[in-house]
Amino acid sequence: MNIRRLLMQGGAGAGGTILLAGAMWLHSLEPKVEARELEPIRSSGRIGQEVGNHEFSVRVERVEAARSLAPSLSLGDPPPVGSEGVYLVVRLRATTRRAPLKLASAELETSGGLVFRAGPRTDAGDVVQPEFQPMIWTPTVFVFELPRERVAGAHLVVGTGGLLPQLSAAADIDLGLSETRAAELIRTATDRYDVRSRP
Repeated sequence: MNIRRLLMQGGAGAGGTILLAGAMWLHSLEPKVEARELEPIRSSGRIGQEVGNHEFSVRVERVEAARSLAPSLSLGDPPPVGSEGVYLVVRLRATTRRAPLKLASAELETSGGLVFRAGPRTDAGDVVQPEFQPMIWTPTVFVFELPRERVAGAHLVVGTGGLLPQLSAAADIDLGLSETRAAELIRTATDRYDVRSRP
């Protein structure tokens, strides 16, 4: 009786181990999708150049840096919106090929594979992104907050976004931020930069 119970317990333990090993093996076979396969097709260029794709064209005009941003409200003279890092302000113009659209995504890709999304802090002044029209070059600005050591080598990626990113359009612009240029930008960064008052 005890031998029979021992054999049943041993068989259950062995069966459980086999089932667990099988489950782990099946888990290792789950489909893996490479991130790059889901990214939009990018067109590339440099600051000052027109970078186009089948949806839109964009031209980065200049990059500026700020230690702090002007607040969204001016009543009562509120303090500027500071940062432990630096604000990188990218000014550009864009137009569309066929239909009106918005640039739904704007990111800075930096060394080490880090990505920073556009948008200053909520209490800082901001620019409402326009809807770009065919054949009309419309200005806009994107603001990024990032650590000072990530400015060198950063490049801008703007796109239409959407539910199917692999079918959307994007432009990848080298901002020309060499080590020397990045250091100069950071050294001359301004205080209380108001993104709304500069064309």
